[in-house]
Amino acid sequence: MPNIRTLDEVFALFESRTNLEKGLPPGNPNRVYRLDRMRVLCGAYGNPQNTYRTIHLAGSKGKGSVAVYIAALLKSAGRRVGVYASPHLVDYRERFRIYGESFPEETALATARLLLEKLPEHEKDLPGEGGATTFELLTLFAFLLFRETGCDTAVLETGLGGRLDATNIIDRPEAVVFTPIEMEHTEILGNTLKQITAEKAGILKPGTRAWSAGQSLIPRHEFRRQTRRAGVRLTELPSRLRSINQIPSDGCDDCKFAWQLLWKDGKQEIIQLSMGGRIQAENAALALLVSRKLEPDLSECSSTLAGVSLPGRFHFLRRDPVIIIDGAHTARSVTALAEAFAQVTERAAGGLPLLLFGSGKGKDDRAMARKLCGGRNPRFKEVIISTPGSFKPSNPEEVAESFRLTGAEVSLIPEPERAWETALKRAGGDRPILVTGSFYMAGEIANLNRIVNESSLPMNP
Repeated sequence: MPNIRTLDEVFALFESRTNLEKGLPPGNPNRVYRLDRMRVLCGAYGNPQNTYRTIHLAGSKGKGSVAVYIAALLKSAGRRVGVYASPHLVDYRERFRIYGESFPEETALATARLLLEKLPEHEKDLPGEGGATTFELLTLFAFLLFRETGCDTAVLETGLGGRLDATNIIDRPEAVVFTPIEMEHTEILGNTLKQITAEKAGILKPGTRAWSAGQSLIPRHEFRRQTRRAGVRLTELPSRLRSINQIPSDGCDDCKFAWQLLWKDGKQEIIQLSMGGRIQAENAALALLVSRKLEPDLSECSSTLAGVSLPGRFHFLRRDPVIIIDGAHTARSVTALAEAFAQVTERAAGGLPLLLFGSGKGKDDRAMARKLCGGRNPRFKEVIISTPGSFKPSNPEEVAESFRLTGAEVSLIPEPERAWETALKRAGGDRPILVTGSFYMAGEIANLNRIVNESSLPMNP
């Protein structure tokens, strides 16, 4: 085992492995995306993933928000909850949280050393090609960390898809949760919504329960088909929630958003959220539906939800003038983001807003461009296109062309640092700025602003 002195060295070692998040492996990806590898790895460490109850999430967007809303609600019921999420904005520690507690640095380092000490002995027997990949190691580390820190519950996001995702070796999750499905990762998950939904539905296990956000027609029908096939009871949010209405956020600051939830059983409640957009209200409602089934005695939910925040989700870098970074990367999510951004900026004086955008390959940048800059009343008329880091492949030239087709004034500045400097210069201390398109674009700007990771995480709500 190498002489590991810090957790940062651990994460650097993990990232040096075959990293499927950076792109497709050579040849057939199914040679690498396979669960028997994770079964071997976890079995070598006593199957830590089966030592606590789990809530498993899959979807195209909203997983991170729903995960932390559920974690916060379960924490309020007295549970010790671990959250495993991806990607991170600034630091790998963001992927592993013991909700409501400071990051367990010493325990995490000891856990990583235990993992690395045994790894050479066991990974030589892995099926398929090569040693453990970055995501396999990160997932194993999460399973071990939650066991070592005494978590009784873990909320787990899939990293990619579901059926062959490394997290999908859980024997029997307490709950399976699906957030909205859109076209994404078509080179791996399939070229149709039905194929993508089927991959996400691969986390279903017989004898468990499933919940779903509101879905478009094809994903809705496919989830219903897959749950019937697996013998799983499916509860859909629209079958329980009549309406969501935004209301004035009386008694809180301008950066809170208040919503009235009208449930079909006649109950109504007011919730306040720090993350903007109707989609966040839908995420919170889904989390409430799941959490109340898991913990029937939940109370004071509104105050619990109000304290939830996430790096890269409606994340304020500055409030005057407003500068927000957000990892939205689908047409629906950028639409909700733009609406929330407009609400915040309308409350403050300032010039026309400026958009800094970057997205990776496999995302529908044309649809996002139309939502942000198209139509008779575009949200943004001036856009700077840049590169969302080097973590995943991207083509800024194609993205810029997508925005030019909307009629927007587009500047292509591939270097993120120069793009950010240009955005600040053009804003002139007066115009609001929105940074979005991917978590990696948001992370690039967060790094440039030297965001301190610990103060950004919802560990001490």
